[in-house]
Amino acid sequence: MQQRRLAAIMFTDIVGYTSMMSKNEKEALQALQVVRDVLKPLIAKYNGKWQKEIGDGTLSSFSSAVDAVCCALDFQRALGSRNFKVRIGIHVGEVTMTEDDIFGDGVNIASRIEPLAPPGGIYITDRVYEDVSNKPEIKTVLVGTRNLKNVERPIQVYTLVGESLPEPPKIPVSSSLGNHLKDIWE
Repeated sequence: MQQRRLAAIMFTDIVGYTSMMSKNEKEALQALQVVRDVLKPLIAKYNGKWQKEIGDGTLSSFSSAVDAVCCALDFQRALGSRNFKVRIGIHVGEVTMTEDDIFGDGVNIASRIEPLAPPGGIYITDRVYEDVSNKPEIKTVLVGTRNLKNVERPIQVYTLVGESLPEPPKIPVSSSLGNHLKDIWE
């Protein structure tokens, strides 16, 4: 049975996993297990659903953008200073869910912003930002507007900032010089 609904989609991916696997298979497999062991209980804690693994990445869904973001933040904190980093992308959009999978534009956009995040970082779209911007415990910085492969409209991308997260970019990506100068002036 297919069901259409709005969902917060979270993609994770271990940075440099292919290289790690070619250098030390045991270490790479341990990293995969750590991701599973740490992430699965956090997804449950934040009322999410572990949808599937895609190689060294994961796909999860949440009924709330705030829950997805809090899960991602707790996940990055829990990973701490391990010998590997994870990138995370989160988007809110309409999806089609079946008993064992999830499809749709919401999934595609989340999958496109995840690789843009720096190692250890969390990128969110403007749709997620709208839902978390009034939560003082969730801090964000605008990264800029991105044109994503096979996505018709440009997407505003934000990075989450805070303890254990990488520093945000100094200049928003794809911003015009005029807007950047205006931001500096203000």
